[in-house]
Amino acid sequence: MVIEETLLDQETIEDCNVPLEIAAIKTLLGQQQDSIEENGELITIAGAKIFELEPVINKIEEEFPIVKNKLRAYCKQTLDSFSDELDDMARADRDKWDCVHESGKMSELIDKVSEENATLKEKIKTQKSALIKQKIALKEEKDANKQLKSDVASMMRRLAAVEEVVHPAMCEAAEQKLGELGV
Repeated sequence: MVIEETLLDQETIEDCNVPLEIAAIKTLLGQQQDSIEENGELITIAGAKIFELEPVINKIEEEFPIVKNKLRAYCKQTLDSFSDELDDMARADRDKWDCVHESGKMSELIDKVSEENATLKEKIKTQKSALIKQKIALKEEKDANKQLKSDVASMMRRLAAVEEVVHPAMCEAAEQKLGELGV
């Protein structure tokens, strides 16, 4: 009987554990469902924000060239105004602005100097390119000279070896013959 009671107690305990596990699983499922719903809400909110921002982005893309042109016009107007002020200063005080001469147009002088500067920059770029080419050619020439020196040294060593083998009297006779020929 004691054994039966023990078995019953274990079965009762096991029966009690199953509902606890089911309850724990249901709790986890409920939490996951809540998370899914929250994520769904966030996705909906993000979609709504994207939908709200699309017209703004489209408007910015449409108006960007217009704003860009207006900014350029403003910059040009500001520079023209500055140039006019310089011209006025030149006319008002010719002693200080004698470099303007009779024309009274400081902007023309600035344009001329700017053009000369651009021309000089282009010349410098061209000369730099030519110098780079000359530098490459000089390096190739130096390498060729180095190889030539090496070849000449090798020939000199071979000639010295031949001279050691050839009878000295024959060398003197050959030198004398070459001397007579003027070589």
